[in-house]
Amino acid sequence: MTSKATPAAKDTQPAVPPIMARIAHLMASLGISGLPRNYELLFEALNGNAGVAREIAALGKAPEQSALDSVALRHALPSHNALAAGQAAGEAVRLLGEIAQASDASRRSRAAAVQELEEISARMQRDPVLGISDFAADAARLLALVNDILGADRSATSKIGELQSRLDTLRSGLSVSREALTHDPVTGLANHAALIGRLKTFFHEEAEGTVAALLLLRVDALRDFAESHPPGAAEKTLKRLAAIFRQSVKKNDYVARTGPDLFCLLLSDVSRENVIPIARRIAQHVADKPFPFQDRELPAGFLTLTAGVAMSDTADAPTAFYEQAEQALAYATDSGIALRVYSAEVAARGGRTYRAAGSAA
Repeated sequence: MTSKATPAAKDTQPAVPPIMARIAHLMASLGISGLPRNYELLFEALNGNAGVAREIAALGKAPEQSALDSVALRHALPSHNALAAGQAAGEAVRLLGEIAQASDASRRSRAAAVQELEEISARMQRDPVLGISDFAADAARLLALVNDILGADRSATSKIGELQSRLDTLRSGLSVSREALTHDPVTGLANHAALIGRLKTFFHEEAEGTVAALLLLRVDALRDFAESHPPGAAEKTLKRLAAIFRQSVKKNDYVARTGPDLFCLLLSDVSRENVIPIARRIAQHVADKPFPFQDRELPAGFLTLTAGVAMSDTADAPTAFYEQAEQALAYATDSGIALRVYSAEVAARGGRTYRAAGSAA
């Protein structure tokens, strides 16, 4: 990691993020409604998910909302998980209602058949000869009732089988939803929510016996590249980066993608002395790798990293741990350096009190 150019002055007003402008333009040109879930869908299309981009393009202008939702559901986007679960649950409720109606009709038919049998039995007991002569008509009526009962049973069995299939689909859909809620759809890595869950587990079960480091890595120039090239190029680049990060850490370390150009690595059993060489080694791996782009490769050194590092013994909670890495990354970015470890200086810059290693919260 090397020093970087001095950033622009602080009083410069940030421009509107280009990708948001592109989403707004795409919505206007295609006639897509400005629903929050449509923003996420178009963000995926413009930020590296080539499959979503292709399917939206195939819909043409003024696509139906149901068609857009179908694309999002096929790709298990988090904002559509509730929609998918609601549709499946609604279908299950409908089938349960039909089964309940069929069961009620079957119950009435059974009750009528029992009543008929009781009446026949009573007549035969009063006058066996007359009862037998009337039995032919009674038998025809009973046969019709039994056929109704058997038909209702077959219908109920079919409905129950259909319901079971729907419930299996719902269970599968919910499983996909859980996967989507905890994983980045492009790289397959854990997302921010999953990372926070892992940090909670660490603080509840592991923090007393070990020290961990949290590396928050910003991939420089990745946003500009994603916004100025076709979606497929960004998708391949993100997948290559994910592979590099996985290969650069131990088996029990944790890798997540927490933003469009942000990756986070939770490294176990490390110290302040060795975390910096580890971060520099990972950055060197990225700098040394060429990245595929259409029929050629982007040269080595095209992408570089800026890193913020936090140590678990200076944090008292998962969110504080992540925020410290964010503060260190912001300090590194603003000061034009490639790596910054959370420290008293970084804490003071953010108006916070530094919690020294090993001290009480």
